[in-house]
Amino acid sequence: MSGIGWFLQVLALVIVGSALVLGMMYDQIRLELAVASAGGVLFLLGRWLQGRESR
Repeated sequence: MSGIGWFLQVLALVIVGSALVLGMMYDQIRLELAVASAGGVLFLLGRWLQGRESR
């Protein structure tokens, strides 16, 4: 389970970084915020899974 949590966190960081690039390329703030929010949710899910495993 910890491996899945770690993978989700890394994937979320890639998604958030790509959100910045998408926002700059297409000049659409809503798209950038939507993609960044999805990445944030994935990061928190991964962090929750890792925290659950350590108990």
